[in-house]
Amino acid sequence: MNRKIGCVHCAKETTVGNIKKHETSCFLNPTNVVECAVCSKPIKNYKESKGTCSRSCANKHFRSGEGNGNWKGEKYQSICFLHHEKKCVVCGEDKIVAVHHYDHNHENNDPNNLVPLCPTHHSYVHSRYVVEVQPAIDDYVKRFLRFA
Repeated sequence: MNRKIGCVHCAKETTVGNIKKHETSCFLNPTNVVECAVCSKPIKNYKESKGTCSRSCANKHFRSGEGNGNWKGEKYQSICFLHHEKKCVVCGEDKIVAVHHYDHNHENNDPNNLVPLCPTHHSYVHSRYVVEVQPAIDDYVKRFLRFA
């Protein structure tokens, strides 16, 4: 009968004849530990890994941020909702909220230039009905600038 013994690093049970080989290559052996770039957990498959411990961490690491080929910098929507409540400044809609560039310059992503609007009122701003929503938007921007 093969007697089993636990690894000193991970406690996995292995036969006495294989324990030394396992402990030498164990992912928790201090000489082998490679931490995930996202969550800092030790990577089990450290020899073939590209720096992450799971598919979820790989997606976070390789599909976002400046290292991604599609990175365009901070998106104006993210900037807006860091500084403004995510609700339309005209009607209070909070389920679907668009972001309007107050000065109509899409290069100007300053929080003072970004106004949260529902899709309906955002459409009003870019139509002949602008006069129906512009006073509420102007009032909001004045109040926001006062507290900014």
